[in-house]
Amino acid sequence: MHDSPERLHALDAVRAFALLLGIVLHATMSFMPGLIAVGWPIADRSQSEFLQGTFFFIHVFRMTMFFVIAGFFAHLLFHRRGASGFIRDRLRRVGIPLVVGWLILAPMIIATLIWAAWGSPPPAPPPGFEKPALPFPLMHLWFLYVLALLYVVVLVIRQLIVKLPNADAIRARADASMGWLVRSPVAAMVLAIPVATALHFYQPWMVHGGIPTPDMSLIPNSPAFIAFATAFCFGWLLHRQTTLLSSMQRGWVAYLATAIVLTSVALFMVSDLPSGFFAKLEGLPRLAYAVIYGIASWCWTFAIIGAAMRYLSRERPVVRYLADSSYWLYLLHLPLVFALQQLVSEWPLHWSVKYPLIVSVTTALLLLSYRAFVRSTYIGEVLNGRRYPKGLEKGLERPSTVVAAPATSHSHDPQKTLASLKAVKKRYGSTLALDGLDLNVGKGELVAVLGPNGAGKSTAIGLMLGLQRPDQGAVSLFDESPESLAARRRVGVMMQEVALAPELRVRELIDLTASYYAAPMTAEAAMEMTHTKELALRPYGKLSGGQKRQVQFAMAICGRPQLLFLDEPTVGLDIRAREMMWSTIRELVRGGCSIVLTTHYLEEAESLADRVIVVAKGRVIASGSVDEMRALVSRRRVSCTTSTPIAEIERWPDVDSVSSTGGRVLISTARAEDVVRRLLAADATLSDLEVQRAGLSEAFTELTQEAA
Repeated sequence: MHDSPERLHALDAVRAFALLLGIVLHATMSFMPGLIAVGWPIADRSQSEFLQGTFFFIHVFRMTMFFVIAGFFAHLLFHRRGASGFIRDRLRRVGIPLVVGWLILAPMIIATLIWAAWGSPPPAPPPGFEKPALPFPLMHLWFLYVLALLYVVVLVIRQLIVKLPNADAIRARADASMGWLVRSPVAAMVLAIPVATALHFYQPWMVHGGIPTPDMSLIPNSPAFIAFATAFCFGWLLHRQTTLLSSMQRGWVAYLATAIVLTSVALFMVSDLPSGFFAKLEGLPRLAYAVIYGIASWCWTFAIIGAAMRYLSRERPVVRYLADSSYWLYLLHLPLVFALQQLVSEWPLHWSVKYPLIVSVTTALLLLSYRAFVRSTYIGEVLNGRRYPKGLEKGLERPSTVVAAPATSHSHDPQKTLASLKAVKKRYGSTLALDGLDLNVGKGELVAVLGPNGAGKSTAIGLMLGLQRPDQGAVSLFDESPESLAARRRVGVMMQEVALAPELRVRELIDLTASYYAAPMTAEAAMEMTHTKELALRPYGKLSGGQKRQVQFAMAICGRPQLLFLDEPTVGLDIRAREMMWSTIRELVRGGCSIVLTTHYLEEAESLADRVIVVAKGRVIASGSVDEMRALVSRRRVSCTTSTPIAEIERWPDVDSVSSTGGRVLISTARAEDVVRRLLAADATLSDLEVQRAGLSEAFTELTQEAA
């Protein structure tokens, strides 16, 4: 998955398009002469063959397209949250709307239809009609019920495959077959085989209705379930290789032309049948119609997805707002549409006036209700996964046009600030975590943020990442709010505490992370850069602690971030792995990436940092280069080879610490001259005497002790 967040915007727009088309579709029903002839209760005095054809065209592809996108996002969600998180999310965002929506909307819809049919005899059932098993009026919410069934089926199948000894080979063959299929010119024909077969052998099939809507039973009819299951599984597998979307993007014009031609042919085949909407075909014409219908459905799907990839890849505030609202609009539209249809049915106006009036009034009223009662409330959180504070459209301030890729050559400009905290204060209850903190990160520099536990380092990083908000002061990320989507896309993060789905393989995790960025590396490039290629097919949960940190590093850099946050990146690594990570970090800085490093390994900061910031008690107590930090303190390092016991040296005045390594004694002191005199007096055989200025470790110790 080497896709970008912009491409996800495109697919989210397609999902919204499918839902909003439902309003357009259902608003045609009272104007359709064929539907009125079979007893539909809401009959407008102005009938339209054009709107009947519009209904036919939309019905060919709308739900196939929707279930492809549903499968795509289901796979994304599953691999982001794991099985348990996926189930909880789907129960909340699909289960609750299905149950609560039906309890509220079904009585409204039934009441509207009774109003429309009052005084008229009930319509006769179509010839050969058989009452379905487990009848239940799902209404237009049937798509949520079918989605829930598909979630169960796919999770069960996946679990069975995972337990097979050749599971990796099965997945590899599935991916290879998927790649061949999408790139092949016969993709639509192959994908049409299941639905065409199901339609051909479905005896109650009324051909004018295409795929029968499974809205009247808890057991979906076979053509609908097969068609939508095929689409859902296709979307699920597509998310495993989102680079395949480019094939649809390249071929969208050809797919669109083919879809229009085939749909026109299908409409022509059924338009003059004597039984109208109850008409059936038999023999070869029935099979031909089923095949044409199935191919047209997939050509429309590929064409619309490809066009969206081509023209809706960038985030657009209006499109995103409509995408957010589309779920609400579709859930509530049907009783309103039916009521408006019945209200205007006897008005002496042409359908070309009444139809757009119904669509526009319905859409306007539902958008107003979304704004007033949904977007900033718990309902919006259930439907969209989040609620927007009133007056603040997070991440929608402007379209994101910046491509998050570092410069190809080193560009060091500390005067250009990428992230900053200005006079920031942050409290947790009575604890003051940050006390007027000022901190900035310049372009192309590696800033090491050091401090004792509880100094406020994690809080400061959380503010710059938009994970928290300050009580006072200002936070900026690329001159925007850190909550801006455009700013966040330019950032990579490797936190110390990370919970990732243990069953996912390393390549899948890197692919998933890369899918959120505008110009990511390939998974192979990220693994090559971080020396994790040999881990590509291993489940994350089976890795050692050090290997997990290496994988997390690959995930942090795969999006080519301009600003990278590394929180204790080398914890758990052996010496060789640590040195390789240091080398990669230096390479990133040379490439123009700015890095914020928090670490307890002071030699790490000393080796890598252009600038060191020492934080204590929520304030910056020192800032400068490593050499400038050393110059701030009076300590010196004295090293020598001596027979004087370490325990004796420790008791000398002015000795801060003593250690031994490689046969040499290392002493830290603020009065080096006095310590050297005592060493020489105590051991006449002393040799290899060296006196050096303090390292970063001593400077850090002295600075934080003074702050305490």
